[in-house]
Amino acid sequence: GDGKEPEPVLQHLPPPVMPGPLFIPSDRSTERCETVLEGETISCFVVGGEKRLCLPQILNTVLRDFSLQQINSVCDELHIYCSRCTADQLEILKVMGILPFSAPSCGLITKTDAERLCNKDPGSGSLELQLTDRSFKIYHECFGKCKGLFVPELYSSPNAACIQCMDCRLMYPTHKFVVHSHKAQENRTCHWGFDSANWRAYILLGQDYTGKEEKARLELLLDEIKEKFDFANKYKRKASSRVSQSVSNFIIFPQDEVISPQAACLEKI
Repeated sequence: GDGKEPEPVLQHLPPPVMPGPLFIPSDRSTERCETVLEGETISCFVVGGEKRLCLPQILNTVLRDFSLQQINSVCDELHIYCSRCTADQLEILKVMGILPFSAPSCGLITKTDAERLCNKDPGSGSLELQLTDRSFKIYHECFGKCKGLFVPELYSSPNAACIQCMDCRLMYPTHKFVVHSHKAQENRTCHWGFDSANWRAYILLGQDYTGKEEKARLELLLDEIKEKFDFANKYKRKASSRVSQSVSNFIIFPQDEVISPQAACLEKI
């Protein structure tokens, strides 16, 4: 009755739940296609312009040596979520023999997130390597960025480990280096449209080279390397109109059902 406002009661509220990446509404397309992930052929559907891969098939091929607990842990760390396929898509996967008829559901994971998930493990081979006469610095801007040392002498085949990470010193093939990073700053970015097969567009000359002649020489060398083993002839030298490409797109989609990796979609066949 003294006219004073009552003292506010301080409550310890739980921290807000950070939303995961949102997906576009389920695409009713039932046209099944295939894609290659880490050398394995995986069934998929094209949803919203990007391939959605059959997650159980990935678990039983590419990730067969890892436990569900390990996979769940990586998915949590990278904030990877998967959507559930439609009833029609599930039926197609069963008829094609991809899934057993007893499977109650199936998770679909984007090609981009599948690349991130499968390349989280450092892999093998920490080859100690010194600077060579032809080696030069490069970098990529995918998934948190990474700097590396390209060693042309080691680029003897499409899958040869020829790039050394400047941080961990491990050696990686070109297509694996572009998904390698030591920064977690983009784990909440909704990545779209990435394909490690397009590594030629993602690997760029290091920014340390400022001399005009040296930079021009190394740009030419990098172009020649990118044209090597390019059997599909997709990479064209564009010295006058070279465009730096980054796949770190922040894209917000209309909300759809999003299920965690711990849900039924993470079931090994």
